[in-house]
Amino acid sequence: MNRRKIARRMGFAKDQEGIMNRYLREGSNWDDHLKKTRSFIAGAFQEVAVSSVAVLGSGWLLDVPLNHLRNRFQQVYLVDIRHPPQIRKKTGTMNNVELIEADLSGGAIEQVWKLNRHKPDLRETDLMKRISLTDPLSQIRPDAFISVNLLNQLDIILCDYLKQHGYFQQEEPIREFRAAIQKFHLDWITRTAGCLVTDVTEESVDRKGNSSFKNLLYTDLPQGMRKQSWIWEFDTHETYRPLLRTRMKVQAVEWT
Repeated sequence: MNRRKIARRMGFAKDQEGIMNRYLREGSNWDDHLKKTRSFIAGAFQEVAVSSVAVLGSGWLLDVPLNHLRNRFQQVYLVDIRHPPQIRKKTGTMNNVELIEADLSGGAIEQVWKLNRHKPDLRETDLMKRISLTDPLSQIRPDAFISVNLLNQLDIILCDYLKQHGYFQQEEPIREFRAAIQKFHLDWITRTAGCLVTDVTEESVDRKGNSSFKNLLYTDLPQGMRKQSWIWEFDTHETYRPLLRTRMKVQAVEWT
């Protein structure tokens, strides 16, 4: 089975559609977050020579200043596990924009699928020993990476899939798995100039105003030379978590 079919069966296509549905439902509640994300990206790479950029987790392009990027750089690569048909149509006539489908977890999607299918007796504590993470984009060499609201998302569907199949009944193995996926992503993209925007903390607020917090990162962000943070009103309709409003603390970092 090819990667596209595996990704669909594991729920990546459904998750991508869910993002658009939530955006349409939330409307203006997302505008500030999306505007700040696009602005941070547009302000990157002022002090380094960059002619090509790879946008990782491009998705629906809601948070990507595509026109700015394609007018500023010679080549723009839009990279995701799947590109919606609407985005393929939108970018079809853009000469310096190339769409690439890739597993940005470093190959974990296909490996997790195969391990679960063929090694039902696999111990969760040995999972990362059986997975080898590799450069997802060895076919291109962009001058800079832009990781867009992706870092803390890389492991979520993989972990949900493994939980559904009996793995990760203990907290420590799942933490180790999340940390390995996130650390690989950062180690990979920080070898060259880049910037990222990511959720770092999830806050749930009940109808009495009581808050609870959940950390979303399991590794350290790069120090960077430019930073910004803000709050994203992620879900005000209480559909993400029943009877709870959800907001995210977002961190943006640029490095050279």
